Amino acid sequence: MFESAALGRKYSDKEFEQKAPALRLRLFNAQRQCLQRRIPILIIVAGLEGSGRGAIVNLLSEWMDSKHVRNHIFWLATDEELTRPRPWRFWRCLPPAGEIGVFYDGWYSDDLRRLCCKKLDDAEFSKCMHQWCALESGLADAGMGIIKLWLHLDKKTHAANVSKRLNNKGLLHFSPYDKKTAADYEGMVDAASRAITLTDRDNAPWSIIDAADANFRTLSVAHAVIAGMERAIAARDARDARLKQLAAQEAETSTPPGEDETLISTLDAIDLSVSQQPDHYKKELKALQDSIRTLSYRTYQRGISSTLIFEGWDAAGKGGSIRRITSAVDARITRVIPISAPTDEELAHPYLWRFWRHIPRSGFVTIYDRSWYGRVLVERVEKLTPREDWSRAYAEINQFEHQLTSHNNILLKFWLHISPEEQLRRFHERENTPWKQYKITPDDWRNREKWPDYARAADEMFLRTSTVRAPWHIIPAENKKYARLAVLRAYEAALKAALNRKDKE
Repeated sequence: MFESAALGRKYSDKEFEQKAPALRLRLFNAQRQCLQRRIPILIIVAGLEGSGRGAIVNLLSEWMDSKHVRNHIFWLATDEELTRPRPWRFWRCLPPAGEIGVFYDGWYSDDLRRLCCKKLDDAEFSKCMHQWCALESGLADAGMGIIKLWLHLDKKTHAANVSKRLNNKGLLHFSPYDKKTAADYEGMVDAASRAITLTDRDNAPWSIIDAADANFRTLSVAHAVIAGMERAIAARDARDARLKQLAAQEAETSTPPGEDETLISTLDAIDLSVSQQPDHYKKELKALQDSIRTLSYRTYQRGISSTLIFEGWDAAGKGGSIRRITSAVDARITRVIPISAPTDEELAHPYLWRFWRHIPRSGFVTIYDRSWYGRVLVERVEKLTPREDWSRAYAEINQFEHQLTSHNNILLKFWLHISPEEQLRRFHERENTPWKQYKITPDDWRNREKWPDYARAADEMFLRTSTVRAPWHIIPAENKKYARLAVLRAYEAALKAALNRKDKE
């Protein structure tokens, strides 16, 4: 794979001085076009030790408008990062629209070093690469330009550069972990070859750079970055044209493809007649909250986190159910995140960025009042998002939830279901109760008029995102007391199951 990148090609200083100004101008202009088009660009600078990754990171800031470039060095993971799923540390640093994020090594370095040091077997390494490939595909599909650079050296030059670095007291030296991989040239080259083979895609291709000569390396990187930006601009143009065509096609049809008016919703099968006697409710409520208080403390001690999301009809009782949970869990380890319309900052980032920011650290509890499912519910029904984007969101959400549940995270998804008649009664009750009037808004009435559309959207959501690890719990909520106990029972059972699994490890 690396034969053509180890030929020792060079540019003399004179040749470099002749070529650099024009190339630098092209790079700057490509950046300006991305800024004007609000296209985010992610540049991953990876390579062998001594290949000049740091010099390239500095060069990119020098040759482009540095006001719109952010460099991120992922050195040893912090305690905060270690207590969350691995992608968290990268998601929070992704560039917003029009900006450029430069990731030194990015998400590849740790897996490459672990494979080289035999701390990771082939199957697990392939699994990690597929995870990063899925992340890159999701980002690219959402409009981010991804440029991946591998700086390569022949064995002789690599050995000389590593030796020079180790003998230079003025430089930062390797950690013991890095020393081992730096000494194993064949091992790192083999690991890199596997990674590039598994993750080289049209929407996130690798550029392999011969890095033995600094001048040749610099000009090659500039060419690769320009090509990547131009590719991102072309992809944006194609996407805009495609969305315009799809919008025109949908306008010509009264019912969009796949949305048959005769379908019976899953929600129609839910028995809303179930209820809970007030006397029994108080007794069981206290017992469940006492149990959850004890279990949540045990999961905190064991590093098991919880993510609970609440969806459902307006006035279905989400807030009341959430309060019964927060009353049972220590407030020091609990956060409730109300989700409303995204801010300008959130709109400038990939869709899931706003939710990745709030996922709990090990042992903590995060409760979302509304969630990432807004993309396939309100954004779909209200046509706030193109069909192409919300259709793609199901796979992105499933991948996101898989990453959560793979990191000792209990994920519970609740849909609180009521009838249109009960919703109307509660709306009127809110209007006539002074301290509840803030809960009713014109949007609630407008959403009610689109009940069938929301039911269809919810039905497809259940079908495509209810998985073994993260199933949907559809809670009959016509009777508030019944719904609250059902939510608490589900959480108690999930806490017990998680502790049992931990005990068996």
